[in-house]
Amino acid sequence: MRTHSDSATLRDSRDVVGDPEGLKARIAEDGYVFVPGLLDAASVRVIGRTALSHLQEAGWTEPGADPVAAAPRRPVRAVRMLDAFADPGYRRVLADPGFNAAPFASALHGLVVDLLGPSAFCYPLKVPRIVYPASLVPRQPGGYVHKDYRAVQDMLTCWVPLGEVPRSLGGLAVLPGSQHSSGVAARPLRRLEPGWRTADYEPGDILVFHCLTTHAALPNRQARMRVSAEYRFQRADQPAPRRMVLGPHGVEMGSRLFSAMPWWRPVPCTLALFDDGGDRTRASLPAPPSHLVTFAN
Repeated sequence: MRTHSDSATLRDSRDVVGDPEGLKARIAEDGYVFVPGLLDAASVRVIGRTALSHLQEAGWTEPGADPVAAAPRRPVRAVRMLDAFADPGYRRVLADPGFNAAPFASALHGLVVDLLGPSAFCYPLKVPRIVYPASLVPRQPGGYVHKDYRAVQDMLTCWVPLGEVPRSLGGLAVLPGSQHSSGVAARPLRRLEPGWRTADYEPGDILVFHCLTTHAALPNRQARMRVSAEYRFQRADQPAPRRMVLGPHGVEMGSRLFSAMPWWRPVPCTLALFDDGGDRTRASLPAPPSHLVTFAN
């Protein structure tokens, strides 16, 4: 249930859904588009519960309890993404069909096409975010102020809460207007600061932001895990980072598991790939001209 509605709450963009020019103007002005209730809430809840069930079965949280409310178990299983990708429970979430189908079999795809154009495609690497309580893990990588990518100027991140994510559970916060610069000073966001915006997120909500938009997750002040999804899209006429597209054997990630699914959409065959060294801080402007934002440096 939403408990806040003030100047620190994300701007509601339901008024421009279905209006490509209105959506682009909102991204240009704010750096993000927040659309409450865009997705089917029941379907999103199932994805989140399934993800937390996978983790519970793998020993991340206490057995026997409701997986959504289950407390985390010690030792901490994975905080860094490199460790998470090696964990069997996390890998089950990565391979879950419902989690992977969400950016295609929903209204999210149409929203992104309105923003980026018909060549928009989703990166094969789709990222589940599992955030421990701050009482157990005080420093979370996603809790540091950052920008997602600075070499692909029109990459959009679609952040999807996979259940109720009130501010106390560590919802995502963005800094409107920060898309005009590629510079950012990494530091932890310990509380919602002046000028920043967030929301009490509910299943079905979508937050889409430009890769130059500064953002961070608030601390998880509850005693349970926070689970969300990140789906990233870009235009096919801009080069994409190889690590977001190809797996270790040089084939598109997910293609072996999902290519027979009716919702599956492969990346464009003409897509140009480049190597960025796996470090987004090394990727800097200039990059292909942006179609969405203007920037100073």
